[in-house]
Amino acid sequence: MTSCTCIDSCAVLGQGAVAHATEGAAVVSHRRNPTVRGLLAAGLATAVLTSCGLSDSAGGGPTTITFWSWTSGSEQLADGFNASQDDIHVVFEQIPAGTSGGYSKMYNAVRAGKSPDVVNVEYPQVPAFVAHEVIQPLDEYGVEDLRGQYPEWAWNQVALGGEIHAVPINMAPQILLYRADIFEERGYEPPATWPEFRDLAERVRADDEDAVLATVSNTDASLFAGFAWQAGATWFDTSSGVWQVDSTDEASMSMARYWDEIAADDLVNMEPVFAEKHIADLQQGRSLAMIAAPWMLGNLSRFVPDLAGSWGAAPIPTWGDTAAGNYGGSTFALPMGAEHPEEAMEFARWVATSPDAVAAAAPVSAAMPANSTLFDSWRTELEAANPYVQGMGLPEVALAAAESVPPSWEWGPDMTDGFARLMDEMSTSVGEPGGIERALRRWQDGTVEQLRLRGFDVNT
Repeated sequence: MTSCTCIDSCAVLGQGAVAHATEGAAVVSHRRNPTVRGLLAAGLATAVLTSCGLSDSAGGGPTTITFWSWTSGSEQLADGFNASQDDIHVVFEQIPAGTSGGYSKMYNAVRAGKSPDVVNVEYPQVPAFVAHEVIQPLDEYGVEDLRGQYPEWAWNQVALGGEIHAVPINMAPQILLYRADIFEERGYEPPATWPEFRDLAERVRADDEDAVLATVSNTDASLFAGFAWQAGATWFDTSSGVWQVDSTDEASMSMARYWDEIAADDLVNMEPVFAEKHIADLQQGRSLAMIAAPWMLGNLSRFVPDLAGSWGAAPIPTWGDTAAGNYGGSTFALPMGAEHPEEAMEFARWVATSPDAVAAAAPVSAAMPANSTLFDSWRTELEAANPYVQGMGLPEVALAAAESVPPSWEWGPDMTDGFARLMDEMSTSVGEPGGIERALRRWQDGTVEQLRLRGFDVNT
């Protein structure tokens, strides 16, 4: 699926060129219909898994727990927690990125009764992990007292059917990263709206026929889901007691038409990001901006390190009302059969709430903590550790974006398949007249068909 590997802490699903080691979007709200868990289970009744764990080694020392993740900063988090106390020892195991084999490894471990104690799960995968009984509810461990520390939309992503199934760790509100040096030299201003984005894209082309304002991945399903989220779309809705699927609403179609027209007029490069051509375009000043999230600074620092100090951060252009979509994010979850769930929750709580956890990860990851109380620590630690961030104003831009993400977005019950199909649709359609509109229509038809075949009650 990928041609290069991202170093930052969130794996965006559906990215054709990069297996982003981060993040993704929201699931079903805690305040919604409590039949949601039943809706999930209805199509997956045959997937119930056993909840047996591994026996621990003999006592006498600290309790040892296992932690599986692929995201940047994970090993540093384990080391930091181990240094902070003497009662629990976290053993970190690097696994493949979620959709590159990591999620299959988790499923298989739970089925075999060999569950790790803590796993990294991206937001779009939470519904499927609940449906398959791969992860357990966390309410008995007191997670409800964390609710007020998170934006509503971030908490909604881990709450299904009245139960909390994971602890939000990172979030990824969409922002605009741009070449501040070139913008200043040419008198450009970061566009505040999508019409202004198009106007600036035309100006960039007129000033330099070899340059574009931005490179936008033609295979990143998660990116375009974020665009739809920002525009006010809701691709999945369970509030009526059945799965409502709609990726052809006016918000989604308006967004799709915009990008179809941008592509048709050759105003941006519609191609994989951080592939060889894109990296060369960045290095030579031929691609001036990216629709991004904070974690993407890790990619930039890896692939174009010489451009440190050249970047600025701005809010993502809007359709009028201030809003951002989410473009990644990850959680910590406890698999069914975990031998030491209470100790695992202590580790998860430390990562989710401690400024020391932020300090541990900041040298290797720009991912934004989902916990709002950690913002000041994140800003301080990130600006001290990452030269790409220094002077950009990234933390302030990201915080404002996070506060504007609409809380109503839900993910479907199988987004591994969903993103793979949308990526396939887009890879063959983007750049053709009406290609993104057509891809979203075909994706909706395919999603409804797949869910009905699996026994879900679905409306459109």
